[in-house]
Amino acid sequence: MRLIAPALLGLLCMAALANDGLPKGIEQMPADPVADAPARLIFSRDNNAPNACDVELYVNQQVVAKLGPGEHSSLDLPSGELSVAVAMSPDGYCAGHGPDVAQSVILRPGETRQFAVMVEPEQVFLAPLID
Repeated sequence: MRLIAPALLGLLCMAALANDGLPKGIEQMPADPVADAPARLIFSRDNNAPNACDVELYVNQQVVAKLGPGEHSSLDLPSGELSVAVAMSPDGYCAGHGPDVAQSVILRPGETRQFAVMVEPEQVFLAPLID
C-alpha cells in the first residue's frame, strides 16, 4: 500500500504536465496539407534568349500559356502526377511543331515548383529551379 500512493501521485503529476504546452524551444509539427489544396507551377523565361519567338507551355499535353522573353507564368494545378513540356510557338517565323519531350512532375498538395524555360538556337527545354 505504501508504494501504491506515491505511484498514483506520480501518475497524476505526469498527467497534469501532459496537458501543459510543449517545452520551450520545441515546436509543434505543422498540420498536414489539405488533401485538395492546389499546387503551383511557376515558369519563367529570361531576356537573353537567342530569338524573340514565343514558347508554349504544355501541361498534360494541353497548351496552358505562351511566354515571350522576360515573361513568367504561375499556374495553380491539382496535386498529383502531371506531364509538363515546352516548345517553340508555331505562330510567326519560328514555326515550332510542339514539344519533343515531356517531363513528369509529382506535386504534393500546396507545393510550389519553379522551372526556367531555356531557349537555345536548336532547342527549348525546362530546367527545374531549386530553392
